[in-house]
Amino acid sequence: MKKLLLFMANPTNDMDEDLTVLGNLGLMHISPFQPAKDESIERVQKRIGELEKAIAILDECDGAESVSSIEVPDYSKEERGEVALLQKVIEADTITSELKKQVAELNKAQQWYECWGNVSLEAIRAINESGVYLKLYEVPDKDLKNLRNQDNVEVVAQSNGHSQVVLISEDKDATLNYHPIELPGVSKQEVELALSEKNTELANGQQLLLQLSAQKNVLIDALEERNRRLTIRTVQYGGIAYHDRVRCWEGFIPEDKVSNVTDVAEQNGWGYVVREPRHDEYDLVPTLLKNPKWTHKIKPVMNFMGLVPGYDEIDVSKVFLVFFTFFTGILVGDAGYGLIFFALTLFAHWKTGFVKKIEFGLFYTLSVSVMVWGVLTGTYFGAETIANIPFLKQLQVQQLASFGGDNLKIQQFMFLIGAVHLTIGHLQKGWKYINSVIPVAQLGWVSIVWGLYFLVNKMVLGIEAPEYMPWLFIGGAVLVALFSSPGQPLFKGMLSSLGNLPLNVINGFSDVISYIRLYAVGLSTVLMASSFNDMAIGEGITTIASGVGAVLVLVLGHALNMTLAAMAVLVHGVRLNMLEYAGHASVEFSGSEYNPFKLKK
Repeated sequence: MKKLLLFMANPTNDMDEDLTVLGNLGLMHISPFQPAKDESIERVQKRIGELEKAIAILDECDGAESVSSIEVPDYSKEERGEVALLQKVIEADTITSELKKQVAELNKAQQWYECWGNVSLEAIRAINESGVYLKLYEVPDKDLKNLRNQDNVEVVAQSNGHSQVVLISEDKDATLNYHPIELPGVSKQEVELALSEKNTELANGQQLLLQLSAQKNVLIDALEERNRRLTIRTVQYGGIAYHDRVRCWEGFIPEDKVSNVTDVAEQNGWGYVVREPRHDEYDLVPTLLKNPKWTHKIKPVMNFMGLVPGYDEIDVSKVFLVFFTFFTGILVGDAGYGLIFFALTLFAHWKTGFVKKIEFGLFYTLSVSVMVWGVLTGTYFGAETIANIPFLKQLQVQQLASFGGDNLKIQQFMFLIGAVHLTIGHLQKGWKYINSVIPVAQLGWVSIVWGLYFLVNKMVLGIEAPEYMPWLFIGGAVLVALFSSPGQPLFKGMLSSLGNLPLNVINGFSDVISYIRLYAVGLSTVLMASSFNDMAIGEGITTIASGVGAVLVLVLGHALNMTLAAMAVLVHGVRLNMLEYAGHASVEFSGSEYNPFKLKK
């Protein structure tokens, strides 16, 4: 990356044209000098919100069929037609929403009359004015016996465990200890007439929205234009203006694209300064990863975890993808589950019209990895019976087999994977500084890692270590002490390296042991699957009820097991790459992604 200072004249004028050229170029990653603030930004943001609301309103009309011939103008041919359409949609929606509230209230009043009958409100008011007060209540049937002794209480109807009663009293303040039923504000005839009118108005309003939805693309295009305008304004006011004569932006461009930017700058009369980022600016420099196409599959995982190597860190995408795929196969480790994952991915891919997306490529790859490891270990839905089918048994590696395999060899294999993984990290770090003595120190760390591998085998598995194991530690420590701190005085550098060495060795020991999680989690997946099989059909299926129960246990049990296995991939598969391997490769994922100012053409 190169650092770029870009200057444009006339910052008080509309800079849309110049910034559109820069945005269409799409190469400059801009680091704002300040938060972008201006009235024009607020206006555009407000309009964007209104457009998004109007589009959402019309989205609700999708799929509905128009039965009206309401005439609406062609807003695409009118000046500022998108604003007129926007206002019409919001106005129609506001009116429709209010009508829905009124209809809901009228429906409540209609339900009241259906419950209490054709009550005359005028008659009740007349009675009340004569000094006799009527109050309505709904009373649970079980409480009626307490009211029957009262002469001023009349039961008018009973239904669904409740009774409708009327309190008749000359005392205006007399009440029953129940919640009173309020009278509707309008008569039954008025309710029916108003309900018919409002429903007609509501239907017309909905039909108007349906007609307007045919021109939704006018709003979508306007929204895209306002978003473009907002992006330009944000960039414009994120720069610094000097004396109202020139505005400046700071940012970064790929080294191989410098000429593209400078050529455009000279054609448009922009000033520029291009230089190398200083070492203290590395935290600001975005990371642009250039990888083979096959490594792009790991992007969804790294984006999900927010993993971006720093500008001065090595790119771990290739190793991350290879080992993450391998770890997924081990952690799930069931060919039956892998087949289901593959089928689900294929189904989802088919539902999207086989659109090209990185995510589908990743899921296909991981599913195949799970199937391959399941075949090698003879694991098919945790059923040993299936594993013993002659054809399938010939495909498995006996020492790695889930049923009858050598658990000691499997655990040793996991530690071996860990040692290889960590070794690759140190070699990558050494290759980065190939023109210095640091690669020698990294070879020392490789020696220590393999010493730790043999030590872990001895302490955890009881496997005798080779006689040269101590020399791996001694030789590695000497190389680390002598060559880890280039640029410092020899004695001072040695003391610094030796001071940190014990703790680093202990951390390395725990890192190698950490790979045993692959064995433990993979084994737990197999054991859970086998347990669900035993629960379902362990004693046989003798009745229809036991058959249905067995199917439920198998489906729900294996679904739960697959879910837990998928979670284990996210927890353990990512962790071993992100912490153990990345730690030995000195990758802290402290970078920010290269995100240039780019406009759609």
